[in-house]
This record gives sequence, structure tokens and C-alpha cells, in this order.
Amino acid sequence: MGIFDWRNPKNRKKNRSITVQCNPGEVLINGIEISFPTNYGELTGILGDASRIEPIQQSNNEVYLWDELGIYCSTNDPEKMLMLLFVEDNRYGLGHQPQKNYTGDFFVDEGSIEAHIGNVGLDRPYMLRSIIKEGKRVAVALGWNPSI
Repeated sequence: MGIFDWRNPKNRKKNRSITVQCNPGEVLINGIEISFPTNYGELTGILGDASRIEPIQQSNNEVYLWDELGIYCSTNDPEKMLMLLFVEDNRYGLGHQPQKNYTGDFFVDEGSIEAHIGNVGLDRPYMLRSIIKEGKRVAVALGWNPSI
């Protein structure tokens, strides 16, 4: 890699913004509908390739990390991914962690997640949970609703 390779757009890092919109009957990530369980191919179409794929010790699972986006998923089958974790503060011990925090937008019913997360009941085709540490939301889990 040469000193002036940054001038080539293919060599520049892309700062992509991610927007998650949770509506009563669907989840959209950057305007693309996603359903759970999902698969790695579908996620790469939306998020790009994972930065890292690492084995989880003493299990058959692997963790897929999108370091620049602050997102990860662990699964034992890349064709059946049940949940995404959007890590907003990676200083807390949440297992394998992306290198950066999730800084994208997260909406529920066209409003803020803070104001509307209580609207997400068991009747939706996905589940949505905040992960709280020391009274602060540090991550959001979005995934398969086993009740449906």
C-alpha cells in the first residue's frame, strides 16, 4: 500500500450509518426488511462482511462482529441467526465485543426507542430488549420472538 493510496475511493474506510426501524409487523435496517431468524448472507447484504468471525470457547458457536458498526451476533449456524446485539457502550463485559460502539439510530413505531420500547409486546414478529448495566442502557438486543 503506497502513501497516496487513500486517494483511491476503494481504499478509504466507509463511515456508514445504520438506522433500525421497528414497526408493529416488521424490522427495517437501513430501509431493508429483515426477519428473524436471519442468515449471514442477508446480513452481509445490509451490513457488509463481518470484520471478524471468532469461535466461542467450549461451544459450537461463533461470534460475527461488525467492529466499525458496533454490532455482533453469535450463532452455531450462519443460516439461522436468531439475534443481533447493538452495543452502545463496549466498556461493559458483554462477551465478545465490537471494537467501536453502535452510534446509529434506533426507532420503535417511528419514535425514539427510549419512549416506545414498552410498546413491543409478545405479539410482534421480533423481540426487542435493552441490556442495562449500572442503570444505563449499554446494548439493545433485537431478534427472534419464540412466542410467535
